[in-house]
Amino acid sequence: MKSIKHRLLSLLLTLVTILSLLPTAAFAASHSGSGLKITTNQAYWSTRLLANGTPYSYRPPLVDGKLVYCMDSGLGYHYATPSYLNSFTWTSGTGADADAVLQSAVTNSGLSEMDAATVENVKWMMTYLNDCKASNVGQLFMAVQTYVWDHQSYKGEPGGDGDAGGYANADTYDLYLSLIDWLLEQKAQEDAEFQRQIEEYTAQGKSASIVEDESAKWAVYAISSNRKNQSFFNYYGPRKLVTQDKPGGGGEESAPPAGVGKIVLKKTAGGTTTGLAGARFSIYFNGQIVGSDITNAQGEIYVEDAATGLWSFVETSAPDGYCVDPTPKSVYVDVSEGDHEYTVAAVNYEKPNMKITKTDAQTGAPIPGTVLSVKSVTSSYSTSVTTGTDGSATLSALPAGVYVVREESVPEPYVLSHTEQTVALRPGKTSEVIFVDYEKPGLEIVKKNIANGEPIEGVTYLIEQIDGSYSTSATTDSAGRIFLDSIPVGSYRVTEKNVPSNVILSEIPQEVYLEAGCTRTVTFFNAVKPSLTILKRNSITGDVLANAKFHIYYGSDNTTTGEINDLGVFTTDESGKITLTDVNRGWYKLVEESAPKGFGIQGSGVTEFYLEANTSKTVAVDNVPHSALVVYKYDAKTGKGLEGCRFELRYLSGNTSGTGGTVIGTYVTGPNGAFTVTNLKRGTYICQEIESDGNHIIDRELQTVWISGEDQDVVTLRFGNAPLGLLLITKLSDDSKHEPLSGVEFLLTDSSGHYLGNDNGRFTTNAAGEILVDGLEPGMTVIAREVRAKTGYLLDDSPQHALIKSGETVHLQFLNQPAGNLIIRKVSSGPNGEPLEGVEFKITYADGSFVPNANGELSSNGIYYTNKSGEIRISGVVGTVVATETKTIPGFTIDEATRTQTVVVNPNDTQTLTFYNKPTTTLILQKYISGTKNEPLAGVQFLVTDSSGAVVGPNNGYYTTDAAGQIVIEGLTDGMTVTAKEVKSVDGFVLDGTPQSIKIDQSQSPQRMTFWNERQGALIINKLSSLDRKTPLEGVTFKITTATGEFVPDENGKISSNGLYYTDENGQIILKGVTGTLVVTEEKSISGYTIDENTRTQTVVVNPNDTQSLYFYNAPIGGLELLKVNAADKTQRIPNTTFEIRRVSDGGLVDTVTTGTDGRVYVPLESGSYYAVETEAGKGFQLDNTPIYFAVEDGKTTTKTVTNKAISGILIHKVDSATGEGIYGVSFILYDSGNNPIAQETSDDRGYVRFENLTAGRFYLRELENEGYIPDTQKKTVYVKSGETTEIEWKNTPITGQIQVTKVSADYNSMNGWPAGTPIPNTVFEVYNARTNRLVDTIKTDKNGLAVSKPLPLARYKIVESKAAEFYGLDKTPIEVEIEHAGQIVKAAMTNKSLYTNVSIKKTGYVEVMPGQLVRYNFTGIANNSTTALESFYWRDTLPVKAVRLEKIYTGTWNTPGNYKIVYRTNLSGDTWRTLADNLSTSKNYVLDASPAALGLASNEYVTEFMAAFGIVPSNFRQVEAPRVDCKALAKLTGGTQFVNTSDAGGVYNGQWIMATSRWVTRVYAPSKPLPRTGY
Repeated sequence: MKSIKHRLLSLLLTLVTILSLLPTAAFAASHSGSGLKITTNQAYWSTRLLANGTPYSYRPPLVDGKLVYCMDSGLGYHYATPSYLNSFTWTSGTGADADAVLQSAVTNSGLSEMDAATVENVKWMMTYLNDCKASNVGQLFMAVQTYVWDHQSYKGEPGGDGDAGGYANADTYDLYLSLIDWLLEQKAQEDAEFQRQIEEYTAQGKSASIVEDESAKWAVYAISSNRKNQSFFNYYGPRKLVTQDKPGGGGEESAPPAGVGKIVLKKTAGGTTTGLAGARFSIYFNGQIVGSDITNAQGEIYVEDAATGLWSFVETSAPDGYCVDPTPKSVYVDVSEGDHEYTVAAVNYEKPNMKITKTDAQTGAPIPGTVLSVKSVTSSYSTSVTTGTDGSATLSALPAGVYVVREESVPEPYVLSHTEQTVALRPGKTSEVIFVDYEKPGLEIVKKNIANGEPIEGVTYLIEQIDGSYSTSATTDSAGRIFLDSIPVGSYRVTEKNVPSNVILSEIPQEVYLEAGCTRTVTFFNAVKPSLTILKRNSITGDVLANAKFHIYYGSDNTTTGEINDLGVFTTDESGKITLTDVNRGWYKLVEESAPKGFGIQGSGVTEFYLEANTSKTVAVDNVPHSALVVYKYDAKTGKGLEGCRFELRYLSGNTSGTGGTVIGTYVTGPNGAFTVTNLKRGTYICQEIESDGNHIIDRELQTVWISGEDQDVVTLRFGNAPLGLLLITKLSDDSKHEPLSGVEFLLTDSSGHYLGNDNGRFTTNAAGEILVDGLEPGMTVIAREVRAKTGYLLDDSPQHALIKSGETVHLQFLNQPAGNLIIRKVSSGPNGEPLEGVEFKITYADGSFVPNANGELSSNGIYYTNKSGEIRISGVVGTVVATETKTIPGFTIDEATRTQTVVVNPNDTQTLTFYNKPTTTLILQKYISGTKNEPLAGVQFLVTDSSGAVVGPNNGYYTTDAAGQIVIEGLTDGMTVTAKEVKSVDGFVLDGTPQSIKIDQSQSPQRMTFWNERQGALIINKLSSLDRKTPLEGVTFKITTATGEFVPDENGKISSNGLYYTDENGQIILKGVTGTLVVTEEKSISGYTIDENTRTQTVVVNPNDTQSLYFYNAPIGGLELLKVNAADKTQRIPNTTFEIRRVSDGGLVDTVTTGTDGRVYVPLESGSYYAVETEAGKGFQLDNTPIYFAVEDGKTTTKTVTNKAISGILIHKVDSATGEGIYGVSFILYDSGNNPIAQETSDDRGYVRFENLTAGRFYLRELENEGYIPDTQKKTVYVKSGETTEIEWKNTPITGQIQVTKVSADYNSMNGWPAGTPIPNTVFEVYNARTNRLVDTIKTDKNGLAVSKPLPLARYKIVESKAAEFYGLDKTPIEVEIEHAGQIVKAAMTNKSLYTNVSIKKTGYVEVMPGQLVRYNFTGIANNSTTALESFYWRDTLPVKAVRLEKIYTGTWNTPGNYKIVYRTNLSGDTWRTLADNLSTSKNYVLDASPAALGLASNEYVTEFMAAFGIVPSNFRQVEAPRVDCKALAKLTGGTQFVNTSDAGGVYNGQWIMATSRWVTRVYAPSKPLPRTGY
């Protein structure tokens, strides 16, 4: 090891020497400015989940055009107000000046808390990301941001972005940690490669060192001028090797010892003290790599004679089966204190596992057979898996890192979603990824009568998939319903094709989107014509009868003559009905002229009745069968009629017995379970059932009946059918629980060995442990035998027999014995015998195979760990099991005599093995949170000393509690006294600095010392009204500080930069995690209330784990509430009435107020006496200037209601009968008492029509026209009284339709990954009446991109998008639609383009010119490539005035009609632009003379730049014919020189400039020098 030490020191000295020789000002430059901007580069936008699971979008800021990292955990950056962004000043430096910027950041930001190794890591990560082009660069940016936050103590104010402070949820935080590990691995590999090259150079006699490239280095740092600790930083310093020859030739130099420190790195396996060999580490000194080494058999690396400074160890490769931990493990060595030994601990955890689970989204049932792909983001690993019977798949021992899991295929009837999930696999853990799927959807179609909501039967619909091939037709049943199950996901069009004669066809189809796992209902409402239905029935069975003939007469109840109208003769159809539509009210008479064949008319055959107006009526008329046989078929058990049974009827001539006969016919029972045969001649008949309904046994017994042949003779036969039988098999566990067992397979046969069912006799138990088999013939014997048991249970293959009985369910029960159970107990052999958690065992069968068990914590190598009770419980095992203890826990040793034990486990048997571990001399410090059930607290630091005050253990006696809240200290001397004192707590908890001491007793080992931390206290501020001391006041402002005036930071409050908080809806401010003396001052009350100066400031002491409450009361300010109402109708409020408020004492004017639209006005007033005088009446009302006296007392409000008489006239309010809203544009004619028209008025936008200044008397009104409503043209009589306005509410029934707007993505959206055509949710539209421009509805698209209006009257409407969805541009282009007829659904399809901003310009020209020659520049690609319009769009050319002069401008043409202008500046015009040409058309290509003579420039004046200014341009605005510029090169140009012409283009979106620049370099021609003369 001495040679390694020598090599390390030599490299260190060389490094120091090289660094001292580097130049300090190479390529240095710096500049400064102010303000932050938000990046528009969407690749760096990222969304993370906060601690409460809600998503939060982060868009990094820019400083000097460079992305920067927040160095102080957020401080509310995401609010990003202009004042906040403008509060920053920044410095940017390159080369050596970048070092000064870096030093400023180190001094003033969170970098100051980081050690040298961490700072180097931050610099490397920032450099790496500045060059990174990876697709997940936004996530990597947030990972680096998290690394910065994790290495500083200040965690930001509440609402900031500090993930280290818990603002990201666990999954997101794990993702960032995995990416950090990956970045650190990349740096470690790069460092290792540099080190390898350094060693090669050393062998060649050269020294080499890693340095930053000064020519490329830069840094930028911004700090806020008004926010404490707020700064942003970025750094770019690519590294390289520099070499030089060693003085005196090759070979290693001898170097004096640099120090006397000794470092021991100890690498152990996670959860154990076992050392791990073969772990390779790179070794760093003060952040620079100086060597590498590999852990020995004991897991150790030694560095001797270590110099003073920070030494770090970074793992570059781990032992097999373990994950690399690239986090630097550091220790600071101080040799001034003497020869000290330092210990560095490093832990490796096993490679992680991934469990993927697939379940039904609605039932939670597992889904087997799902194929998923698994691809690593941070490595090359890729595979695919298929879920098993339990819906899961497990991948073991994967490389730690970030993975994307994608669903590739699913079994029927589930819908494939191609869902992707990103998961971080952390070392030593199993991460579970859960996918859910929905089944294919269903569609219900419901048909109802629009008048009464009753169902309509017999309506046929065509159902077509719009975006697929599915199509079918179906007809509504008696419930007016159609149901389609498990049809493809997609959009459907449902069209009504056929309706009954009395129903009006709905010609407007409906569209519906069916998403996975749901059933949608489409309801059609149809108008049913007023109808009369005659229903002809069999009087015995109630079955309908066709071919009955009726003569129908009608008599109007308005006739005075009593005449009857003959409507004609009608015959019942196959459904036994006659239906007459569009019938009027009145008297009807039905005369049955002939009955169906075989039936007779009952009574006189005349039926009379009255039919009400606009109603439908069904009249049932029965007929008696003649010489008939009625056969009833019924369930023998329930008596219910059976439909669909077939019978044969035979005639035996005149005989009275026998079994033969002539077949009369076959008949099928109807819905009532009956059929009727009429007109049978005299004789004997035989009836026999020949076919059942499929669920009952055929009654094959013949029945004989005698028919007399007389008309009045009706004979009835009844056949009772026994139902088929059922078999229920139940599978239960054979134990005390008797739990149902699913997934058990049975084979079912009959007594002849024939299989039952459609799957070769195989049936499987469901979740309830049952199999139900129906439709079994009574009397048959079924044999059931179990062929496959459930996992964890023994197969019971003994068959059971069942005799099937009619209409009954025969039950067979099978019991399965659970397989055996094994309990392994691990306890201490010490006197307490305590159980030991976390001890590792390997468990196999006698043949060496692993023990599979769904209930155990099985790993890929059969490893189990004891639980908190010191136990491992494994169920479902049978046979000889071998258990071997492989690893114990700190503080104990394995007993080799009992390390391996063997046991035989029988079915339904429980065996227990007990293992004992001997305790070592160990002390465990345990840290819990006070008030909890032993909740551990990690991150608490302790100082451990002995009785003399000497520190115990490495790291100067400092220890920190782990995730279990523990510190384990081993190897203590028996009899020594150890003292532990807490020296540093964690945020939110009170430091417990009371030390504890314990005397080490090996017989009691491991010994424990328990410490508790109390949470910091809480403060509740309550703000209430002083009137009832109950009403909370929201929005009151308080300032909260400590007794010393410092602001109180609290993550639960709404803190601002000046310590202000605001009461919530409960009138409260709740601060948690505060202790000490707090001063609370009410700064500002809310409107209508005053601050109580006596209690304005209150002081309170908050103790740890204590909650204090403060109460503040505000008195309301008194005042006057005036209500102005109509004297004739006091419910009508009168707006726009003006009052003066005056004091009674001196008549002085206090205020002038006017009632609002609600006829109300409120005036805050101090206590005193006042009066109010009306100075201006509302329109249509008489002025009443009578003073109204009132007083204001004790902060109370006085209410006065004042009436006004209306002016004589008529006020019509034309309203929609459905909504009550006013109807615009309805005209009325007013007639006098002699029916002479005297005036015509039209309703205003609120539906009011006014006829004013009328004399008292009678008038008539008639409505003229009314678009979109059923007009009411009947004259109405109106009486007007003197001095009053007669008010009429005139309702109209709207004729309505509906507007549906579909919004989809016009293109691929790179922000959310949605392809073109994807429905866009959350787009808001406003619907306006096109004529009145009045807003009638506001609608928003749902997740299917569909926005649906409420029912709207017939009219023309304008649809305007008012709010676009996130990541889409707003399209305010209005779309006009018109609802033209009742029930119409007007559809409008709209698209939104994804929001993307970009402009372009490219400039080319002559490569080489001669002095005085023409120089031409061409411009291409000038365009607004954004998906949105840009303001102030321009393109500009900045001339190289030292080389050329402008002559001509060729403007080019542009693809969008419009006008623009060309402006220019000269060397003498300063910042003023002059106009060269204005009002130019974009469709014309102009040639503009821009020479000095044409512009009238002075002799020493010339154009320096010109610009084309377009104003607002749309998306995709671009050139058509290319612009170009002619210049003239100056005659004085020197050959061989070059000049640069710069052009740029840009525009403004949302207040930010979007710009592009292009440059062109031209050389000045230099002639070749002449050859020297040779003399020839």
